[in-house]
Amino acid sequence: MSRRRGRQTLVFSALLVGLAALYWYSSGKKADVPPGINRSEVPTRFAARCSGRDIIKWAVQDLNNDGREDLIMIYRISPEKNMMRVILDLEGGFSETNEVPAPHSNQVISFRDIDRKPPMEIVVQGTRGTKFGYAIFRVEGTELTDLFGEGMEGCC
Repeated sequence: MSRRRGRQTLVFSALLVGLAALYWYSSGKKADVPPGINRSEVPTRFAARCSGRDIIKWAVQDLNNDGREDLIMIYRISPEKNMMRVILDLEGGFSETNEVPAPHSNQVISFRDIDRKPPMEIVVQGTRGTKFGYAIFRVEGTELTDLFGEGMEGCC
C-alpha cells in the first residue's frame, strides 16, 4: 500500500511540474480575434457581448473530432473577473458553450486527450496574485463541463 501511495505522489508531483513548465512557457499573447478567424465568423451575439472586452487568451483546436477547429476564449468581463467559453464550429454554423470562470492572470490553455477518445480535454491554468490553479474541461454537446481542478476558486 505504501508503494502505491508513493507512486501516486510521484505522478501527482510530475503533473504539477509539467503544469508549472507550461505556465512559465506561456507567451501571454493577446489578440482581438485569432489570425485566420474573421470576426464576422464569430457568432454575432458573442461579438456584441464581447464588444469593449479584452480577449486575453485564445486557442483553436478540434475539440469534438469533427474536422473543424473550435475557438476557446478567455476574456475579461471586469477588472477583477475573467470568463471562458468555447465557440464550436459545427456543420450548421457556430454554437457557444456556457461561460465558466477563468483565471485572473498568466492564463495558459492546453489540450490533452486524457481518455484517448473524443472529445479532446481542455486544460486551463493561471494565477491570481500568489494563488495558482488549474482545471480540466470537456465539451459535452454544447456544455463546457469542469471535470477536475485544483485551486481555481482562488485564481478566478
